[in-house]
Amino acid sequence: MDNITDLEKDFKIDKDFNLFKVLSTRENIDNPYHVYHQLRTYDPVFSMKSPTGFLSENIWILTRYDDISNVLVNKKFGRGNKFGKIKEDSKYYAKLNSLTQMRQHWVTFLDPPDHTRIRNFINKAFSPKMTSNLQPNIVSISNYLMDKFDSEKGVEFISEFSYPLTAITLAELLGIPKEDRDIIDKWAMEIVRTLDVVTNQFSSEDLKNIYKSAEEIKDYFRKIVEEKLKNPKNDLISKLLTVKDKDDQLTKEEVIATLVLMTMDAHEAPKNLIANGLYALLKNPEQLSKLKNNPELIENAVEEILRYDSPAQFTGRRANEDEILGGKEIKKGIQIICMIGAGHRDPEKFDNPDELDIERKDVLPLSFGGGIHYCAGAGLARLEAQIGINLLLERFPNIQLKDKEYHYHDSLHSRGLESLEIEY
Repeated sequence: MDNITDLEKDFKIDKDFNLFKVLSTRENIDNPYHVYHQLRTYDPVFSMKSPTGFLSENIWILTRYDDISNVLVNKKFGRGNKFGKIKEDSKYYAKLNSLTQMRQHWVTFLDPPDHTRIRNFINKAFSPKMTSNLQPNIVSISNYLMDKFDSEKGVEFISEFSYPLTAITLAELLGIPKEDRDIIDKWAMEIVRTLDVVTNQFSSEDLKNIYKSAEEIKDYFRKIVEEKLKNPKNDLISKLLTVKDKDDQLTKEEVIATLVLMTMDAHEAPKNLIANGLYALLKNPEQLSKLKNNPELIENAVEEILRYDSPAQFTGRRANEDEILGGKEIKKGIQIICMIGAGHRDPEKFDNPDELDIERKDVLPLSFGGGIHYCAGAGLARLEAQIGINLLLERFPNIQLKDKEYHYHDSLHSRGLESLEIEY
């Protein structure tokens, strides 16, 4: 990644400063870290008018690692909205659009006790053992995809490896047809845009496409769920449908919503983790060489990649009660935006934070959240990256970037390259 000081531009930070507007320029989409540094220096706990007015009129922006880590694990900060949850048997539930219905059940946006109940079922069904059992599948899929690489033309790495690896692995985990992965990804990528709702206003056409995708993906998984109820298999969907806690179990609506959320998370984050990671290594040849010669460093290397160029750049919380952060009084009900990408480059936490160092000690990235909202799929994403990157370097030791300009997608939340072309 380019040196931060080479990219620094002057911009005015005052009470009218809009972080997300500044981040939306092409230069800052490709490299937001100098913006983070300047805002952290100006005020690491910064009050800003909400760009959309979503959830609260004003929001607090956190850019310091320790503040962000504290908020992610502190029970005084939650994810639930202030409107509450509408019960499935309510006459109002049926009037909601498919996206709103599903969001009612997404653990990402729930606080206890609703969060505790659904997350317990997810943890029972999606156990660490189930993740570790996928290791031979991931190796097999990785080798299959690499066998198809064109040695003369090179490879567009995202479309030919990082995306299909994560999509096929997810299909095998869920027990759905692999050939459905592209249409599922199309739906999921429309819906995942709603994670930028704090930063962007959507046009009527945007909303139309998002709601249509939500309806279609919900209908798809409804049919899959009905089939699994008749013919359960040894897959995650069947486990989610059958796991019980005394007399309680997930409803079909809750299972469908959970599957959609898992699809969004399991397609986007691991794909970007692998591609961002390879790009960072190729831009830092001394680190690439070190990993080639010491493949046992891969676990720590993936942690450092998560820190250096996180696939998730921010996450939100709401103050459940009045609290003090960085000497500032945060009032109950106020929305807080934890700028994970900024926290990962905090010089108070990390020496030489703008440098990639795969042997860095005690990295502890915040990319997968923290506390009760720690991502259930974090272990799988890490495993896919560890296996995929190490196998790639083993099979193609002369790998290099194709000489061209590379840009990131314009999502401010999900950080991923538009393309990544490699030669070997």
